Amino acid sequence: MSALFDAMHGSDPERFVELAIARLDSYKKLETDRDQLITSMIQKIYEDAKAIKTLKFDLDDQRNSRINFQIRAKELEEQIGNWQLRINNGSFAVVLIDGDGAKFRDEFLRDPGQGAAKAAWKLKEAVKEAGVGHDIPILVRVYANINDLARSLRLSGVIEADENLRVFAEQFTNTYADCDFINVGKGKENTDSKIRRLLDHYHKNSQCKSIFIACCHDNGYLHDLRQYAGAADSKIKLIETTPAEPNFRSLAFPILRFDSVFKAEPLLNETKRATQVFATQAFPFRSRSPAQLALGPIGRPAQAALLPSKSISPELQEQGWHVPLVNSAVSSPAQTTATPATNANGGPSAAFPSGDKSAPQLLQAPARTSNVVNSGNGGTSISYATAGGTAEHQNVTVKLAKPKKQPKYAYYNADQGRLDPPTQHPPRTPAQDTYQTKFQKIKPYVFCNDHYLKGRCKRGADCDKQHDVELTPPEVAIHRYKARTSLCPDGPFCTDYDCYLSHHCPRQACNRAELCPFYYTEKYGDLHYTKEQMQPKFKWTEGIDFPDNL
Repeated sequence: MSALFDAMHGSDPERFVELAIARLDSYKKLETDRDQLITSMIQKIYEDAKAIKTLKFDLDDQRNSRINFQIRAKELEEQIGNWQLRINNGSFAVVLIDGDGAKFRDEFLRDPGQGAAKAAWKLKEAVKEAGVGHDIPILVRVYANINDLARSLRLSGVIEADENLRVFAEQFTNTYADCDFINVGKGKENTDSKIRRLLDHYHKNSQCKSIFIACCHDNGYLHDLRQYAGAADSKIKLIETTPAEPNFRSLAFPILRFDSVFKAEPLLNETKRATQVFATQAFPFRSRSPAQLALGPIGRPAQAALLPSKSISPELQEQGWHVPLVNSAVSSPAQTTATPATNANGGPSAAFPSGDKSAPQLLQAPARTSNVVNSGNGGTSISYATAGGTAEHQNVTVKLAKPKKQPKYAYYNADQGRLDPPTQHPPRTPAQDTYQTKFQKIKPYVFCNDHYLKGRCKRGADCDKQHDVELTPPEVAIHRYKARTSLCPDGPFCTDYDCYLSHHCPRQACNRAELCPFYYTEKYGDLHYTKEQMQPKFKWTEGIDFPDNL
């Protein structure tokens, strides 16, 4: 400013003009900066006002939404309360019993009229004391093969007649409207399949608060129970009757005992060995073989001419007990050497050990009616004394006995899993080439497994597989080996004695991991057995109701 003032009063007008113009430019720049600042401030105020207006709209919207959500939440809470009330009002507990293995106490079964009602009442009381409470309905479902179970109970001396169990089941069902004793008929898996389906049904039912299941005697239920193990809110409780199989304890389900309701020990005839022990204790005598009692290779059995001291009950006959008709003094094998003999009249005389003073008196020989008698094995026999007597001669037709059918066996491990015999790859022979040639010729058809491996096909003419090509024994062996690479639909629970498929991995040292079809199966899990699991524990024989313990 002082420089401009000096130039204005000095003698240099040009300098004055230059400074005045510079000062004017600086003022213009300040004006421009001020205008820009004011403009930007106005713009900012405008934008902030718009944002505030938008936020206000959002706030109003959120306020309305919150109010709506609060109203909806209250309505849902009321609905949940109503549903919970309805669920609690209709809640129940269920008891599923595999009656083939879990058996009621003897005192209930021996008095079927009153015992059934007592058993049902005691079972309900035991379930209430186990934490269900006294104000919740309890459904009881007992599934069993009543005919076979009745026979086992009768043979073990628990009941006197099969009808007792049928009366017990009827009275048990009629005692309470929610108690049922159901006959599933003959079939190893009938009971198991029903209990598995009901277990899944009731586990999904929100009104079912507790599931009590009596199945600890059968490892077959382990696969189904494992899928429910580990749940924090699991409603499953196991009932132990006879000692539970060890693997059930690994599931971590509560295991309860209702000893006032169920038997704690197996029946005497649960296995064939137990039956033999029972037979030795109940009937301490030895039965004599037909060869020891016969008069010769086709002689009439000597016991046919003896009078038994007591009548033989039908129950013992049905059980297969061989009750001797002679004194115990002749029961030793060393003493029972039979020798043909004739009396003074040429009639038949029974053979007894020499020196036996206790042989019972014989019946008088009846009049000749028939010389041919049943041999008991499908053939016929004739008495030497009558056919070869001096009175007359007769033609005799002797029918040979039919060859005895060889029994079939199936082996199971301690977990009730089916075990297959070891398999070996067929050797490299010309049969490999001939089999492949025949196999290629029938494409797109395949060989019928039932026809070639079982010898019979139930589909017959309706079968869509090949029956007509003849396979040599080596070719059948190759086809059998191929069939063993497939998993049986029934897996380790297969009961078919003629099954040609595999029930676990057939390779002794399988290293195929996930490529192996037995590595993880949808229904049965991993079917690779350890060395311990490959040890047979039970041996089932076709036609026998109970297994051998190995």
